[in-house]
Amino acid sequence: MSEIVNGILPKTDAVDILVGYFFFSGYHLLSQGLSDKKLRILVGLDVDTNIAKSIQVINNLSSNTLTLGQLREQYYQQFVHLFNNSDFLDSDDKQKSFTLFYNKIKDGSLEIRKTEEPCHAKMYIFDFGSDFNENGEDPGNVITGSSNLSYQGLEGRVEINARFKDKQHHIDAKLIFEELWLSAVPVIDTDTIPEWEEKVIKHIWYEKLYSPYLMYIRVLHEYFNIPSKENILTPHDITEGRYSNLKYQTDAVQLALNAIDNHNGVIIADVVGLGKSVIASTIARNLRLRTIVVAPPHLVRQWEVYKDEFGFNASVFSAGKIESALTHFKEIARSNEQFLIIIDEAHRFRNEYIKDYSLLHDLCSNNKVVLLTATPFNNR
Repeated sequence: MSEIVNGILPKTDAVDILVGYFFFSGYHLLSQGLSDKKLRILVGLDVDTNIAKSIQVINNLSSNTLTLGQLREQYYQQFVHLFNNSDFLDSDDKQKSFTLFYNKIKDGSLEIRKTEEPCHAKMYIFDFGSDFNENGEDPGNVITGSSNLSYQGLEGRVEINARFKDKQHHIDAKLIFEELWLSAVPVIDTDTIPEWEEKVIKHIWYEKLYSPYLMYIRVLHEYFNIPSKENILTPHDITEGRYSNLKYQTDAVQLALNAIDNHNGVIIADVVGLGKSVIASTIARNLRLRTIVVAPPHLVRQWEVYKDEFGFNASVFSAGKIESALTHFKEIARSNEQFLIIIDEAHRFRNEYIKDYSLLHDLCSNNKVVLLTATPFNNR
């Protein structure tokens, strides 16, 4: 369908489109050919800018449920959200499509209206220019069928359409379109340009160059933002003051709890002496899960102390007795119960071909996991 339309456009001065749904992805496929045309889009069901499959937008924007102002506001909000939060417009050619779209809004050659009543019809009307209309005897073409103005409608799936080249079909189609257009409510036209500028262009990243300092702050926020959780017990709270609240440790606890929420596991990789065991013990207390700790033989006694001081329910096993830890887990775990598994000096188990690695894999599967190591990188 897009190839047929793009083949007709060089002969046209103006295009009228009646569709159930308008998607920006459809406009992108035709944007070059439409750049110098007078374009009116009449939408029968949804003025919808769903430009990323992973994002669901609000449907059923009919005037039966929304006022004109609410419909425009929905359209503006969704456009801003999708422009800023999807990757659809990240490529150069799609940004050029948006530039053409925006310029047509500004110069008045693009108008979008919404029918008063729901309308499922699809109709593309092409008005030929004076060089091609044979003094009005061949005013243009009409395509009608099942294709919405969307990627799926124009290219992505099989649609059935009919093309009419005779004068009477063009006249009849124009009469139908004009009648619906006159009773429709404006979404984008020359009168709404100030509102479009204020509510869309000011709120998207299009043609905005931010200062290096703001970009630096944004990167810091993206990579090092500490998620805030209420009612997090700190080392000081848990031990009644025997351990202090060091900020890098409390930050690590919050980051780790967030990672466990999202991924069921976390690696804590502070260097030696910064209290990885304190952080892990605080995590265990906050999660309130039955816990199994696997630690080097010389640290087993220390972990026995930590579980008492921080008040979490744990069984501690030497790194040489992982099979016993797995047997213990299978004996006491209730159906579908998740444990917390803490592996101290986890870098010792980087070789996936040894038996202990396989046993740890079985122990950690379907449980929440905290790996502690001062050397997360080792050669390769």
